[in-house]
Amino acid sequence: MNHSDTLPLFERGVGRVKLALKSTLKRAPRPLSICLGEEVAWRDDLLWPQGATIADTRTLGELGYTRSPHAKISVDTITGVAVVHRLFTPEGVAALQGICTRLEEAAGDSEWIISRRTRGVTALSSFINDMMCSRAFLLAVSRIAGVPLVPYPMLNARSQINYFYPKPAEQQQQLGMWHTDGTNYVLNIVLSGPSDYSGGEFLFHNGTVDTFDALDYRTFETARLDAPGDALFIYGSRLFHGVRPVLSGRRMSLVLSFHCPWFSDDSNRFWHLASDDGIPATLPNWLGLRWALHRPAARHYARIGIEPITFEELHPIGA
Repeated sequence: MNHSDTLPLFERGVGRVKLALKSTLKRAPRPLSICLGEEVAWRDDLLWPQGATIADTRTLGELGYTRSPHAKISVDTITGVAVVHRLFTPEGVAALQGICTRLEEAAGDSEWIISRRTRGVTALSSFINDMMCSRAFLLAVSRIAGVPLVPYPMLNARSQINYFYPKPAEQQQQLGMWHTDGTNYVLNIVLSGPSDYSGGEFLFHNGTVDTFDALDYRTFETARLDAPGDALFIYGSRLFHGVRPVLSGRRMSLVLSFHCPWFSDDSNRFWHLASDDGIPATLPNWLGLRWALHRPAARHYARIGIEPITFEELHPIGA
Protein backbone atom coordinates (compact mmCIF):
# COMPACT_ATOMS: atom_id res chain seq x y z
CA MET A 1 0.00 0.00 0.00
CA ASN A 2 1.20 3.50 -0.79
CA HIS A 3 1.46 5.45 2.47
CA SER A 4 2.80 8.67 0.93
CA ASP A 5 -0.59 10.33 0.86
CA THR A 6 -3.55 10.05 3.17
CA LEU A 7 -7.25 10.38 2.48
CA PRO A 8 -9.07 13.27 4.16
CA LEU A 9 -11.87 12.56 6.61
CA PHE A 10 -15.36 13.39 5.40
CA GLU A 11 -17.29 15.97 7.42
CA ARG A 12 -19.03 14.74 10.55
CA GLY A 13 -21.24 16.37 13.19
CA VAL A 14 -21.78 20.10 12.55
CA GLY A 15 -19.87 19.76 9.29
CA ARG A 16 -22.67 17.53 7.97
CA VAL A 17 -25.24 20.22 8.72
CA LYS A 18 -23.17 22.73 6.72
CA LEU A 19 -22.98 20.32 3.79
CA ALA A 20 -26.74 19.80 3.97
CA LEU A 21 -27.21 23.55 3.55
CA LYS A 22 -24.79 23.60 0.60
CA SER A 23 -26.62 20.66 -1.02
CA THR A 24 -29.92 22.49 -0.56
CA LEU A 25 -28.61 25.49 -2.50
CA LYS A 26 -27.09 23.43 -5.30
CA ARG A 27 -29.39 22.53 -8.19
CA ALA A 28 -29.65 18.77 -8.66
CA PRO A 29 -29.24 17.28 -12.16
CA ARG A 30 -32.45 16.66 -14.07
CA PRO A 31 -33.53 13.02 -13.55
CA LEU A 32 -33.82 10.78 -16.58
CA SER A 33 -36.93 8.78 -17.36
CA ILE A 34 -36.99 5.17 -16.21
CA CYS A 35 -35.86 2.45 -18.62
CA LEU A 36 -33.67 4.73 -20.72
CA GLY A 37 -33.49 2.56 -23.82
CA GLU A 38 -32.82 -0.63 -21.88
CA GLU A 39 -32.96 -3.65 -24.13
CA VAL A 40 -32.04 -6.23 -21.50
CA ALA A 41 -34.25 -7.41 -18.65
CA TRP A 42 -33.03 -8.81 -15.36
CA ARG A 43 -32.98 -12.61 -15.19
CA ASP A 44 -31.95 -14.72 -12.24
CA ASP A 45 -29.63 -16.75 -14.46
CA LEU A 46 -27.40 -13.65 -14.65
CA LEU A 47 -26.23 -14.67 -11.16
CA TRP A 48 -23.24 -17.01 -11.11
CA PRO A 49 -24.85 -20.50 -11.08
CA GLN A 50 -22.49 -21.98 -8.48
CA GLY A 51 -22.93 -19.03 -6.16
CA ALA A 52 -20.54 -16.20 -5.36
CA THR A 53 -17.02 -16.81 -4.08
CA ILE A 54 -16.39 -15.01 -0.79
CA ALA A 55 -12.90 -14.10 0.43
CA ASP A 56 -11.31 -12.11 3.25
CA THR A 57 -14.48 -12.20 5.35
CA ARG A 58 -14.54 -10.59 8.77
CA THR A 59 -17.54 -10.49 11.07
CA LEU A 60 -18.37 -7.50 13.22
CA GLY A 61 -16.93 -9.50 16.11
CA GLU A 62 -13.65 -10.03 14.28
CA LEU A 63 -13.46 -6.27 13.62
CA GLY A 64 -13.60 -5.76 17.38
CA TYR A 65 -17.28 -5.10 18.07
CA THR A 66 -18.85 -6.70 21.12
CA ARG A 67 -22.37 -5.28 20.87
CA SER A 68 -24.64 -6.43 18.05
CA PRO A 69 -26.85 -3.98 16.13
CA HIS A 70 -29.69 -6.52 16.32
CA ALA A 71 -31.16 -8.12 19.42
CA LYS A 72 -30.41 -11.86 19.76
CA ILE A 73 -28.07 -11.82 16.70
CA SER A 74 -24.41 -12.37 17.54
CA VAL A 75 -21.71 -10.02 16.23
CA ASP A 76 -19.98 -13.19 15.04
CA THR A 77 -22.92 -13.85 12.69
CA ILE A 78 -23.07 -10.48 10.92
CA THR A 79 -20.52 -9.77 8.19
CA GLY A 80 -18.47 -6.63 8.71
CA VAL A 81 -16.49 -6.81 5.47
CA ALA A 82 -16.13 -9.40 2.70
CA VAL A 83 -14.68 -9.49 -0.82
CA VAL A 84 -17.13 -11.00 -3.31
CA HIS A 85 -16.03 -12.61 -6.59
CA ARG A 86 -18.25 -14.01 -9.34
CA LEU A 87 -21.60 -12.83 -8.01
CA PHE A 88 -22.70 -12.26 -11.64
CA THR A 89 -22.06 -14.06 -14.91
CA PRO A 90 -20.05 -12.18 -17.59
CA GLU A 91 -23.35 -11.37 -19.31
CA GLY A 92 -24.71 -9.90 -16.08
CA VAL A 93 -21.60 -7.78 -15.55
CA ALA A 94 -21.76 -6.52 -19.14
CA ALA A 95 -25.42 -5.54 -18.70
CA LEU A 96 -24.62 -3.57 -15.54
CA GLN A 97 -21.67 -1.89 -17.24
CA GLY A 98 -23.81 -0.73 -20.15
CA ILE A 99 -26.63 0.56 -17.97
CA CYS A 100 -24.36 2.38 -15.52
CA THR A 101 -22.34 3.96 -18.33
CA ARG A 102 -25.53 5.29 -19.91
CA LEU A 103 -26.84 6.63 -16.58
CA GLU A 104 -23.87 8.94 -16.24
CA GLU A 105 -26.04 11.42 -18.18
CA ALA A 106 -27.98 11.87 -14.91
CA ALA A 107 -24.87 12.31 -12.75
CA GLY A 108 -24.04 15.39 -10.73
CA ASP A 109 -20.96 16.44 -8.80
CA SER A 110 -19.69 19.11 -6.43
CA GLU A 111 -16.53 20.14 -4.67
CA TRP A 112 -17.54 18.37 -1.45
CA ILE A 113 -19.00 15.11 -2.77
CA ILE A 114 -16.67 12.14 -3.15
CA SER A 115 -17.27 11.57 -6.85
CA ARG A 116 -19.42 12.31 -9.85
CA ARG A 117 -22.47 10.18 -9.21
CA THR A 118 -26.02 9.25 -10.07
CA ARG A 119 -28.42 8.78 -7.13
CA GLY A 120 -31.69 6.85 -6.93
CA VAL A 121 -30.68 4.43 -9.67
CA THR A 122 -33.57 2.00 -9.17
CA ALA A 123 -35.94 4.76 -10.33
CA LEU A 124 -33.93 5.12 -13.54
CA SER A 125 -33.24 1.50 -14.45
CA SER A 126 -35.84 -1.27 -14.49
CA PHE A 127 -32.98 -3.79 -14.75
CA ILE A 128 -31.34 -2.69 -11.49
CA ASN A 129 -34.71 -2.24 -9.79
CA ASP A 130 -35.81 -5.76 -10.76
CA MET A 131 -32.41 -7.14 -9.73
CA MET A 132 -32.72 -5.62 -6.25
CA CYS A 133 -36.24 -7.04 -5.92
CA SER A 134 -35.24 -10.50 -7.16
CA ARG A 135 -35.52 -13.12 -4.44
CA ALA A 136 -32.55 -15.02 -5.87
CA PHE A 137 -30.36 -11.89 -5.79
CA LEU A 138 -31.52 -10.88 -2.31
CA LEU A 139 -30.92 -14.40 -1.00
CA ALA A 140 -27.39 -14.38 -2.44
CA VAL A 141 -26.59 -11.05 -0.79
CA SER A 142 -28.33 -12.08 2.45
CA ARG A 143 -26.09 -15.14 2.68
CA ILE A 144 -23.07 -12.86 2.37
CA ALA A 145 -24.44 -10.49 5.03
CA GLY A 146 -25.49 -13.13 7.53
CA VAL A 147 -29.03 -11.73 7.86
CA PRO A 148 -32.08 -11.61 5.53
CA LEU A 149 -32.22 -8.41 3.49
CA VAL A 150 -34.57 -6.24 1.42
CA PRO A 151 -33.76 -3.15 -0.68
CA TYR A 152 -33.21 -0.14 1.56
CA PRO A 153 -36.65 1.51 2.09
CA MET A 154 -35.54 5.01 0.99
CA LEU A 155 -35.15 5.48 -2.77
CA ASN A 156 -32.26 7.96 -2.96
CA ALA A 157 -30.21 6.08 -0.36
CA ARG A 158 -30.87 2.68 -1.96
CA SER A 159 -28.59 2.86 -4.98
CA GLN A 160 -26.05 5.11 -6.63
CA ILE A 161 -23.35 4.93 -9.29
CA ASN A 162 -19.96 6.53 -8.63
CA TYR A 163 -17.76 7.76 -11.49
CA PHE A 164 -14.18 8.64 -10.58
CA TYR A 165 -11.93 10.52 -13.02
CA PRO A 166 -8.52 12.15 -12.59
CA LYS A 167 -8.49 15.96 -12.58
CA PRO A 168 -5.73 18.46 -13.37
CA ALA A 169 -3.15 18.72 -10.59
CA GLU A 170 -4.31 22.20 -9.56
CA GLN A 171 -7.89 20.96 -8.96
CA GLN A 172 -9.27 18.90 -6.07
CA GLN A 173 -9.10 15.25 -7.01
CA GLN A 174 -12.20 13.05 -6.95
CA LEU A 175 -11.73 10.55 -4.17
CA GLY A 176 -13.67 8.67 -1.56
CA MET A 177 -12.79 10.44 1.68
CA TRP A 178 -12.64 8.34 4.82
CA HIS A 179 -16.26 7.96 5.87
CA THR A 180 -18.88 5.62 7.24
CA ASP A 181 -22.18 5.09 5.43
CA GLY A 182 -25.61 6.02 6.68
CA THR A 183 -26.94 2.60 5.69
CA ASN A 184 -25.81 -0.61 7.36
CA TYR A 185 -25.70 -3.30 4.68
CA VAL A 186 -23.86 -2.08 1.58
CA LEU A 187 -22.63 -3.84 -1.57
CA ASN A 188 -20.01 -1.94 -3.61
CA ILE A 189 -19.76 -3.45 -7.11
CA VAL A 190 -16.77 -2.27 -9.16
CA LEU A 191 -17.68 -2.32 -12.87
CA SER A 192 -14.35 -1.16 -14.30
CA GLY A 193 -11.46 -3.53 -14.89
CA PRO A 194 -7.78 -3.04 -13.97
CA SER A 195 -6.99 -1.95 -17.53
CA ASP A 196 -9.63 0.81 -17.39
CA TYR A 197 -7.95 2.93 -14.70
CA SER A 198 -5.01 3.26 -12.34
CA GLY A 199 -5.18 4.29 -8.72
CA GLY A 200 -8.66 4.20 -7.18
CA GLU A 201 -7.86 1.56 -4.55
CA PHE A 202 -10.68 0.76 -2.11
CA LEU A 203 -9.34 1.09 1.44
CA PHE A 204 -10.95 0.12 4.73
CA HIS A 205 -10.01 0.30 8.40
CA ASN A 206 -9.59 -3.13 9.96
CA GLY A 207 -11.20 -2.24 13.27
CA THR A 208 -14.06 -0.44 14.97
CA VAL A 209 -15.07 3.16 14.33
CA ASP A 210 -13.78 4.10 17.78
CA THR A 211 -10.26 2.90 16.94
CA PHE A 212 -10.05 4.71 13.59
CA ASP A 213 -7.24 7.21 13.05
CA ALA A 214 -6.95 8.69 9.54
CA LEU A 215 -3.18 9.06 10.01
CA ASP A 216 -2.50 5.53 11.28
CA TYR A 217 -2.09 3.54 8.08
CA ARG A 218 -1.15 0.38 10.02
CA THR A 219 -4.85 -0.49 10.33
CA PHE A 220 -5.68 0.19 6.66
CA GLU A 221 -6.23 -2.62 4.18
CA THR A 222 -6.81 -2.64 0.42
CA ALA A 223 -9.70 -4.70 -0.94
CA ARG A 224 -8.64 -6.95 -3.82
CA LEU A 225 -11.23 -6.11 -6.45
CA ASP A 226 -9.43 -7.34 -9.54
CA ALA A 227 -12.13 -7.99 -12.14
CA PRO A 228 -15.26 -6.16 -13.32
CA GLY A 229 -18.14 -7.34 -11.17
CA ASP A 230 -16.01 -7.94 -8.08
CA ALA A 231 -17.59 -6.38 -5.02
CA LEU A 232 -16.94 -5.44 -1.43
CA PHE A 233 -19.74 -6.10 1.04
CA ILE A 234 -19.51 -3.97 4.18
CA TYR A 235 -21.48 -3.12 7.28
CA GLY A 236 -21.20 0.45 6.12
CA SER A 237 -22.17 2.37 9.23
CA ARG A 238 -19.52 0.59 11.32
CA LEU A 239 -16.61 0.46 8.88
CA PHE A 240 -14.48 3.43 7.89
CA HIS A 241 -13.63 3.16 4.20
CA GLY A 242 -12.51 5.29 1.27
CA VAL A 243 -11.22 5.33 -2.31
CA ARG A 244 -7.86 6.73 -3.39
CA PRO A 245 -7.76 9.22 -6.31
CA VAL A 246 -7.95 7.72 -9.80
CA LEU A 247 -4.70 8.59 -11.61
CA SER A 248 -5.82 7.70 -15.13
CA GLY A 249 -8.90 6.35 -16.90
CA ARG A 250 -12.29 5.97 -15.23
CA ARG A 251 -13.42 3.94 -12.23
CA MET A 252 -17.15 3.14 -12.17
CA SER A 253 -18.95 1.39 -9.33
CA LEU A 254 -22.54 0.59 -8.39
CA VAL A 255 -23.35 0.92 -4.68
CA LEU A 256 -26.45 -0.86 -3.34
CA SER A 257 -27.87 -0.54 0.18
CA PHE A 258 -30.09 -2.99 2.04
CA HIS A 259 -32.09 -3.31 5.25
CA CYS A 260 -32.76 -6.29 7.52
CA PRO A 261 -36.58 -6.23 7.78
CA TRP A 262 -36.75 -8.55 10.78
CA PHE A 263 -35.57 -5.63 12.92
CA SER A 264 -36.38 -1.90 12.91
CA ASP A 265 -32.75 -0.95 13.65
CA ASP A 266 -31.27 1.62 11.27
CA SER A 267 -28.20 3.84 11.53
CA ASN A 268 -29.10 6.55 9.02
CA ARG A 269 -29.47 10.09 10.30
CA PHE A 270 -31.32 13.03 8.78
CA TRP A 271 -28.25 15.22 8.36
CA HIS A 272 -26.29 12.41 6.74
CA LEU A 273 -28.98 12.07 4.09
CA ALA A 274 -29.50 15.82 3.73
CA SER A 275 -25.79 16.35 3.06
CA ASP A 276 -26.32 14.22 -0.06
CA ASP A 277 -29.69 15.43 -1.33
CA GLY A 278 -30.48 18.72 0.41
CA ILE A 279 -33.02 19.44 3.13
CA PRO A 280 -36.25 19.88 1.08
CA ALA A 281 -35.76 16.60 -0.81
CA THR A 282 -34.75 14.71 2.32
CA LEU A 283 -37.55 15.76 4.67
CA PRO A 284 -40.50 13.85 3.11
CA ASN A 285 -38.28 10.88 2.32
CA TRP A 286 -37.01 10.83 5.90
CA LEU A 287 -40.53 10.74 7.29
CA GLY A 288 -41.40 7.90 4.92
CA LEU A 289 -38.27 6.01 5.96
CA ARG A 290 -39.11 6.22 9.66
CA TRP A 291 -42.55 4.80 8.91
CA ALA A 292 -41.19 2.04 6.65
CA LEU A 293 -38.66 0.82 9.19
CA HIS A 294 -41.48 -0.34 11.45
CA ARG A 295 -43.22 -2.48 8.83
CA PRO A 296 -43.35 -6.21 9.59
CA ALA A 297 -40.87 -8.27 7.60
CA ALA A 298 -43.66 -10.07 5.72
CA ARG A 299 -44.97 -6.73 4.47
CA HIS A 300 -41.52 -5.59 3.32
CA TYR A 301 -41.24 -8.71 1.18
CA ALA A 302 -44.85 -8.53 -0.02
CA ARG A 303 -44.26 -4.99 -1.32
CA ILE A 304 -41.63 -6.31 -3.72
CA GLY A 305 -43.66 -9.40 -4.58
CA ILE A 306 -41.58 -12.20 -3.08
CA GLU A 307 -41.80 -14.67 -0.22
CA PRO A 308 -39.93 -13.68 2.95
CA ILE A 309 -36.29 -14.71 3.27
CA THR A 310 -35.74 -16.44 6.60
CA PHE A 311 -32.67 -16.96 8.74
CA GLU A 312 -32.93 -20.70 8.10
CA GLU A 313 -32.30 -20.14 4.39
CA LEU A 314 -28.99 -18.38 4.90
CA HIS A 315 -27.06 -21.63 5.26
CA PRO A 316 -27.62 -24.00 2.32
CA ILE A 317 -28.25 -27.65 3.14
CA GLY A 318 -24.92 -29.43 3.40
CA ALA A 319 -22.94 -26.23 3.97
